[in-house]
Amino acid sequence: MIRRAVFVLAVLLVLPATSSLVQGQDGTQEQESPAFTLERIHASSALRPESFQGGKWAEQGPIITYIEPVDTADATHLMRYNLETDERTRVVDGTNLYAEDVDRIVPIEDYTFGENREKVLIYTGSKEVWRTNTKGFYYVYDLDAQTLTPVADRDDGYQMFAKFNPSATRVAFVRQRDLYVVNLETGTETALTTDGSEGAIINGTFDWVHEEEFGLQDGWRWSPDGERIAFFKLDESETQSFPLMNNTTRYPKITRFRYPKAGEVNSEVKIGVVDLSAVDTSKRGQSHAISYFDTKTWDPGVTKEEEASDPHEYIARMGWTPEIDGTHRVWMYRLNREQNGLDLLYGDPTTRETEQVLQETQDTYIDITDDKLSYLDGGERFVFLSERTGYNHAHLYRNDGTYLGPVTAGDWEVTEFHGVDAENATAYFTAARDTSLERHLYAAEMDMDRHESARTAQKITSQSGWHSINLSKDWAYYIDQHSAADAPPEWTLHERNGDRLTTLQANDALAQRLDSLDLPQKRFTTLPAADGTPLNAYVITPTDFDPAKQYPVLMYVYGGPGVQTVTNQWGGSRQLWHQYLAQKHDVVVVSVDNRGTGGRGKAFQDVPYQRLGQPEAADQIRAAQALADSAWVDADRIGIWGWSYGGYMTLLSMLKGEGPSTFDTGISVAPVTDWRLYDTIYTERYMSTPQRNEDGYENGAPQTYADRLRANQNLLMVHGDDDDNVHVQNSVQMVNQLQDANKQFRFMMYPTREHGIAGGRTRLHLFTMITNMVTEHLAPASRAETSRSTSAAGE
Repeated sequence: MIRRAVFVLAVLLVLPATSSLVQGQDGTQEQESPAFTLERIHASSALRPESFQGGKWAEQGPIITYIEPVDTADATHLMRYNLETDERTRVVDGTNLYAEDVDRIVPIEDYTFGENREKVLIYTGSKEVWRTNTKGFYYVYDLDAQTLTPVADRDDGYQMFAKFNPSATRVAFVRQRDLYVVNLETGTETALTTDGSEGAIINGTFDWVHEEEFGLQDGWRWSPDGERIAFFKLDESETQSFPLMNNTTRYPKITRFRYPKAGEVNSEVKIGVVDLSAVDTSKRGQSHAISYFDTKTWDPGVTKEEEASDPHEYIARMGWTPEIDGTHRVWMYRLNREQNGLDLLYGDPTTRETEQVLQETQDTYIDITDDKLSYLDGGERFVFLSERTGYNHAHLYRNDGTYLGPVTAGDWEVTEFHGVDAENATAYFTAARDTSLERHLYAAEMDMDRHESARTAQKITSQSGWHSINLSKDWAYYIDQHSAADAPPEWTLHERNGDRLTTLQANDALAQRLDSLDLPQKRFTTLPAADGTPLNAYVITPTDFDPAKQYPVLMYVYGGPGVQTVTNQWGGSRQLWHQYLAQKHDVVVVSVDNRGTGGRGKAFQDVPYQRLGQPEAADQIRAAQALADSAWVDADRIGIWGWSYGGYMTLLSMLKGEGPSTFDTGISVAPVTDWRLYDTIYTERYMSTPQRNEDGYENGAPQTYADRLRANQNLLMVHGDDDDNVHVQNSVQMVNQLQDANKQFRFMMYPTREHGIAGGRTRLHLFTMITNMVTEHLAPASRAETSRSTSAAGE
C-alpha cells in the first residue's frame, strides 16, 4: 500500500498528564516554552496529544483488560479496568512472571485468555517483521497455580501467532514457516507441516506483498470445535527477489526479500486443513492429516503471460463459518488477477469440496477489508459489504448465499461496519452520510427475513468532526475517539444510544497550549476538478490574512485511491507544520481531494481506473489554476508537495499537461516514478497489468515527462534508501532521467531510513530542509531572510 500516516484507535489506559516539562525526541526533559518552532513540532512531545494504551473488552460491560508497566521493575501487570466506575484490579502480577528458561521476569507484550479464563497466553520478547512485531515467544500462565510455562523452546526459534484451542488444552503457532501444535498437558510438540523454507513454501503466514496489500499476517485459524486447523500455504519460489543495501557499514550489507512487481509472477496460494484427530505425534510430518481445497489458485505451471489474466489468482481472506448442516466450513475470498471478481467460497473439511456461495463483480476493482463479511450470532445469516449500488453498503444473506435485502442504503458510504447486535436486530456502522468530511456512528434496525428496503439509519454521534468507534462485545457501550480540525483527540465512554458516561482522556492542556499560539485554522471549501466537479478542499491562511495582498500557495497532496486529506479531524504534526508555514512565513497551504479519493462513492473513486495519476494530476493543476485566479494568490509562486502517492502526484502535477506553467516549486518525498516498479496487488488493482495496459503505465509515469521540467521550476526529491515499500530505485531512475535531460534539481537520500523516513532527529532534519525549500522559493523575501537566520540558529 502506498502509505500515509494514520492514527489508530486502541482501547485504553489513560497515560499520565503532561507537566510543564515536556519530553524531547531524545528522551531528555525540556522546559515548556510558548515558541512555535520546527523543533517543537517534529522533535518534542510538547504539541503531541496524550493517548490511550491498548486494551481488550471483557465479554460483558464497560470493562477492559490492559497491560500496565511496573515502575520499579522490568515487568508488566495485567489489569482489569471498569471504565465507568474507574475501578482497577490486578489480574496478573507481573513480578510473578519469572521464566526459568531465561532466568528472569518476562514482560507482557500481548495476551489472550483461554475460554474459561483460567489460563493466559502471554506474548513477550517480540521482534519486528516489516511493519509490526509479529514474532516473539509465548508462555502459558495458569491463574490458579500461578505457574508460567514456555510454549516451546526458545532455542528452536521465534514463534508467531500462537493461539489456544477453544478448550485451552493445546496451543498452535508458526515457526520458521511451519505450523506446530503443543499439547499443554503433556508438553508434546508436533510439527504439523515440515515443508516451510526460505524463498519457497510458507505455512500459516505470508509473503511481503500479501501482508502489505491485503493486510494479511496471521494465516491460520482453529475451527470453532477445536478439531481442525485451517491455514494458508504459499509458494514464493517463482517470485523475484529484491535487494536492500545498507551502505553505512564498511562493506555494504544486503537484505533480499521476495517482491513481485506489476505484471510479474505472484506466490501460489491455497488453503489446507489439518484434521487433528488424525495427527500421529510419533511422526515428524503430518501430511496424512492435511487436505487442501481445490480453489484453482495453486497452478505453478502457468506462465507469467497466462498468470497476468488469471481468473483465480488470490485468496484474500479465510475463516470458519458457524455450524451449517452440522459442519463448520471454511469460508474463503477468491479473487481474479484483475481483482474485479470476488467469489465467496465454502470448503467442506470432510469432503474437501468447495462451493461458490456468492459472487461479486465490478467493472473496475473490489476493495477487501476485514469488515466485509460478518456472521451473525445464531449462525444462520451473514452481512456482506458491497459497492454494487455505487456506494459501499451492507447487505443481509442467509448462510447459503440467499439474498435477504439491504441493511443500509443511500447515496453515502459505510466506511466501517462494526457488527450486528442480533438480539436487538440492530446494525452498527460508521458512515459519511451527511458529509464526506466527517465520520459518525450510526445504528440501523434490521429486518431479518426477506425485505426490499433498508430501515432509516439513526445517527448516534452528534459532535461535529471525526469519530473513531470501538464497541464493546455486548454492544452496550462504545469508546469514541473524537477530534476535529481545530480540536485534538479526546476519548469518551458512551452507552450505545450515545449518552456520554465519562471522559476517559481529554487533551485540555494541549488545547490551551495551541490556543495560546493563536494558530491559523483550516477553512473548508471547494475547488474545481479538470471536468468541473467540485472537489473538497481546505485552506490555511496566515492569522493576519489580508485579501488585498498576494500570497504564495503550497498545495499538499496525497490523492491516492480511497484516501482523503481534506477531513474535519486533527491532523497531527503534518497539520501543525502547515499552520507553522502560514503563521511564520505567510504561505497559504491548500489541500484538495482530487477525483479518485474516498468518501464520495464508487464512481468518484473509479475515475483514475487504469489511468492512475492522470486525472488526479489534471485535477490538482486545475485547482491550482483556480486559486491563481484569486486576487490574493501570487500566481507565480504556487508550489506542491506530497509523500508516497503524494510524492508521485507532486512529480506528475509539476510535469504533465499544464503543470510546468502552473507549479513553481515541488517537494516529492518517497515517490513512485513508474508503476512498473511497484508491487502486483496494489498496482494491478487500479491499473491492471503492464501487459494489458501498456499506455496507462507509460502515460502515468513521471519518468516519461522528466524532460518537461522547466529551468524556472524548483524540484526537491527525497527518499530513504531502506524503503522496502516504494524502493529508492524509483527516485534513482527519476534522477537518471532528469540528468539525461540536463534538468537541475535537488535530491536528498536518507541512509537506512524506510518509507516513513523517521528515527532519531530525522524528521526534524527532513522538515527543516523542506521548510528551507519553501521559504527560499515561495515565501515573501522578507520572511525568507528571517527563515534562513532562524534555521541557522536552530530556531
